[in-house]
Amino acid sequence: MIPNELVVFVLCGIGAGLIGGLLGVGGGVVLVPLMAVFGGIGVREAVPVSLTAIVASSFAASNSYLKKGMVDLELTVIIALVMVMGNITGSYLSAVVPSDVTRLALTAVLLFTSVQLLVGKGSRSVSTLERIRHDRYPFCVVLALFIGALAGLIGIGGGELLTPLLSLVGGVSLSTARGTSSMVIGFSAAAACAVYFLNDQINLSILPPVVFGMIVGAKLGSILGTRARPWMVKSLYVAAAIYLSQQLSWHVIEAWW
Repeated sequence: MIPNELVVFVLCGIGAGLIGGLLGVGGGVVLVPLMAVFGGIGVREAVPVSLTAIVASSFAASNSYLKKGMVDLELTVIIALVMVMGNITGSYLSAVVPSDVTRLALTAVLLFTSVQLLVGKGSRSVSTLERIRHDRYPFCVVLALFIGALAGLIGIGGGELLTPLLSLVGGVSLSTARGTSSMVIGFSAAAACAVYFLNDQINLSILPPVVFGMIVGAKLGSILGTRARPWMVKSLYVAAAIYLSQQLSWHVIEAWW
């Protein structure tokens, strides 16, 4: 790899890690397009590299959230286990389910969660959060399994959906939802990454600079994330969701027309 290419992949990793660490998502939603556009590699080649880098960056980001007490460890264990099962299932289902169907379904969910975050209620009392969490816990687990399967199908960490799920359905504050999501997606991405590794689909030549950049960016993003106001995080999430929705659905709409 020539030096210029090395710098490009490091910068791609930093940019994706920064956004992922700030929002509590893996960063794959940004990393895959960045590598495809600026790195000159195909999406199929970028997806396995992205998932592998997400594993490193998510743990780097979640460390800062953990120190601030913004990670729900009880939820992390259960949701991570369910997400791992979903990711593995989704990885195998990718050969059966039409990609256009998966992309449109994920687009619908992203737009729905964005609307819910924008029109949702403000801060809630601790007693209210505990009641919501107790009542909706089983439903939250089922949705996490669904999110894991979808993430495995299209090659992202799943934090784009997990963060609002934990906040809106799981009875967790948005700050804690970001920290918990950041830690969970590390485990779930590792499961999907293992499938690609066993099938020899990971480009090891570009992986080190991307992982290095992701770790640096995720660390910076998580530090900013512990200080960012909720309305700023909501706005950034909505912007990322709209961007992802466009990337996922545009080529499908073009094919129909």
